Amino acid sequence: MSLIFKRSNKILILKEIAKMSNCNLCEENKSFKKFLVIWFGQFISILGSGLSSFGLSVWIFYETGSATPFALSFLCTTIPIIIFAPIAGSFADRKKRKYIIMVTDTLDAVLKVIMVVLLLLQIMKVWMVYPILFISSTLSTFQGPAFSASIPMIVSKNKLSRANGMIQFSRAAQNMLAPVFAGALYPILNLSGLLVIDFISFFFAIATIAVIKIPQHKVNKENLSFFNTVIRDFKFAWNYLYEKKGFISLLFSFSGLNFIAITSLILLGPMILANYNASIYGTIEAVYGFSMILGGALSGILPNTNKKIRTIFMALGFSGVGLIIAGSSPRWYVIGSGFFIFALLVPYANTLLDTLFQSKIEPSVLGRVSALVSAILSSVTPIACMLAGPLADDIFEPLMSEGGILGNSFIGNLIGCGTGRGIGFLFILCGIILILSCILMIFNKNANTLEERIPDVAE
Repeated sequence: MSLIFKRSNKILILKEIAKMSNCNLCEENKSFKKFLVIWFGQFISILGSGLSSFGLSVWIFYETGSATPFALSFLCTTIPIIIFAPIAGSFADRKKRKYIIMVTDTLDAVLKVIMVVLLLLQIMKVWMVYPILFISSTLSTFQGPAFSASIPMIVSKNKLSRANGMIQFSRAAQNMLAPVFAGALYPILNLSGLLVIDFISFFFAIATIAVIKIPQHKVNKENLSFFNTVIRDFKFAWNYLYEKKGFISLLFSFSGLNFIAITSLILLGPMILANYNASIYGTIEAVYGFSMILGGALSGILPNTNKKIRTIFMALGFSGVGLIIAGSSPRWYVIGSGFFIFALLVPYANTLLDTLFQSKIEPSVLGRVSALVSAILSSVTPIACMLAGPLADDIFEPLMSEGGILGNSFIGNLIGCGTGRGIGFLFILCGIILILSCILMIFNKNANTLEERIPDVAE
């Protein structure tokens, strides 16, 4: 009788465990469904923003016929990230993240309405675009840490990689789809029509975020001025990362790799247009965008490895091979193939990096830390913008010209000489530096053992 009783207890216990497992599984599925709702709204909004962004670039070109305004507009979208990222991190941790996302989306939609009114009144000038882009980028800077820090509060840890992969996919889809749709719609709707579509897409983002509850850890508030709070938060975020040995070296290595990538992407256009027309350039951009989409899809399928750092640098080393291929020949299809390889595993590397930070950084400080990370990674962008042109025009292009020092050498015989070949040679050097940097980081003890040394945060 006692044996039957003990066996019955075991059965009951097993049933309870099964129920608990099923409940946990249901909760995980529910939380991921919440993320899918938010992701869908943001995806539609991102596509809308891509349409207006492309339309704005076309409008600037038609108004000025010059490349200089493009550089200025690019700087206007980059500088706010560097300036306001620490403040944005404090907001993300100390204020309601849901409200930050909703308010920034709403204000950005208001900017679109302002531009539509200016266009309809025919009083919009190019100089007006710069402050609007600056404000829009500032809003995006505040929204980024709030959105990033919200993901681990909604999605269970074992599905973080999948969620981040979907975010990478949506960004890649914008790069591919937005120029295609905007290019077809611009002759019909003009910039004002694309801005109206962007404004409509804003309602998808607001509606989906409004119906989802986003949990948030409480942060102790001190009786300090906001400026002092920001400075203190910035120091806190820096010290927090510094104490987790390996994170700082990891960040600065990514800054260097980011510099290489931005320099290459800036010079892709001049390299192609030096020998081909805009149609070929558009084709290569489409190939690059398709590769990002494919990479974004793969990042949601590929395994969430326990060797994230090593995998990240192996993936980025593969990207370096793509740069070498892109620079090795003046033929457009070789360049396109190189940039396809260059972009393919970048979303996967970004997904692993995001997952690593979200699993190792406490949710209550993730906003501040994410903002600091964004500031460090973005700090190289203005430098790349200022150096890319002079490096190509004043150094590498003359070196690889037909009468240049390297143009008549074995390098010129190997990759060709003449217009655009200096940029090609610069691509090859960037690819080699990228591969060597990745190899060094793979053997960097502090960075490579980070996953084993630093425990995951509690869910």
